[in-house]
Amino acid sequence: MVKNHKLKIAIVTNNYTPYSGGLVSSINSLVKELIKQNYQPFIITLDFLGKKHNDPEYVIRVPSIIRFMYKKNHMAVPWRLTNKLEKIIKEIKPDIIHTQHPFLIGVSALKIAKRLNIPIIFTYHTMYEHYAHYLPMPQFLTKPLIKKKVISFCRKVDSIIVPSDYIKNYLKKEKINTKLIKIPSGIDPIFIKSEILKKNGKTFKLLNVGRFAKEKNVTILLNIFAEFHQKSPKTGSQQKFTFTLAGYGPEYDYLQNYAHQLGLKPKNIKFVHKPDKSILSELYNKSDLFIFSSKSDTQGLVLAEAMGCGCPVVAMDGPGQRDIIKNNENGFLVMSKSQMIEKINLIAKNSNLHEKLKKGALKTGKNYHPQKTSNKMIKFYKKILSNNKSQYQPL
Repeated sequence: MVKNHKLKIAIVTNNYTPYSGGLVSSINSLVKELIKQNYQPFIITLDFLGKKHNDPEYVIRVPSIIRFMYKKNHMAVPWRLTNKLEKIIKEIKPDIIHTQHPFLIGVSALKIAKRLNIPIIFTYHTMYEHYAHYLPMPQFLTKPLIKKKVISFCRKVDSIIVPSDYIKNYLKKEKINTKLIKIPSGIDPIFIKSEILKKNGKTFKLLNVGRFAKEKNVTILLNIFAEFHQKSPKTGSQQKFTFTLAGYGPEYDYLQNYAHQLGLKPKNIKFVHKPDKSILSELYNKSDLFIFSSKSDTQGLVLAEAMGCGCPVVAMDGPGQRDIIKNNENGFLVMSKSQMIEKINLIAKNSNLHEKLKKGALKTGKNYHPQKTSNKMIKFYKKILSNNKSQYQPL
């Protein structure tokens, strides 16, 4: 690389706006920080809408001739994807390609990177086989096939970024252990507060944020809240609780109906559909406890967002939760519904413990500031480039 050359990074992703969620947030946080530090990132993604997306100038859409909705998700199928993507890559001349997926656009990016001798890295965001139920085929067929494809992809890229120890250990078991680096994704600074908001009132406010989808197990949280709402002897609580669920996804309507069937009243439970960041930040800030039930998340950025706002977390044990939750410091990991009820009760009744967990949560959240995580990523990019020479030399 020539001295003073502005490093160009092509970030390729199947998912971007109008999608929201952890992946889109982590990409945006990284890109904003790269620009702030005078690097030149590009986001290359699919054209989901077939019209203006109101994208920043660094977003490039691959034309997609087929667009449709599946389970309330935007889907796009490009024609001759590899050819179109290669044309884009040749035009922007990136120093490195950073793919966010091992399928579709990620497969084309890998072919192009090898053909043009551009280093390519992959962030392993999720356990892909856990999402086999989205395919219209039997899971006993799709799960092993998905796993095989992903592992094969991992063996071909130059390096893999893992967001958690769980993914790192999983890949090591698959004999992929020479090119792994752990770098958690950053969160938007709007979710990192300088101090904890002092709350008034006797109501204890529970919050969940995320996609409303089968793998998130949100019905468990509704069942738990129903026991508090009904002042069941199992909870042993006479305190008032409210529960807010914020997000979007294919089970949005189903979960509202399920809450109604449980007898939960609108004054006690609230669904907020796809809130913007300012509203979401306010929800985190005003909540007393974040509860989480996903078993498939490998990182759970919403946990970091909650903690960055001084909101501790009680979560069912899962791969993404283990790296961030420290028992009795910033929240609790639990193994069952009854344990979650127990911990919620404990925190709600013990103000000293609650204050301790809030302080611990705020401290943890600051570790996910995008400046910290992006600096690690930039250092890694430079390390990769020091061992590789791109076909494209800066002018």
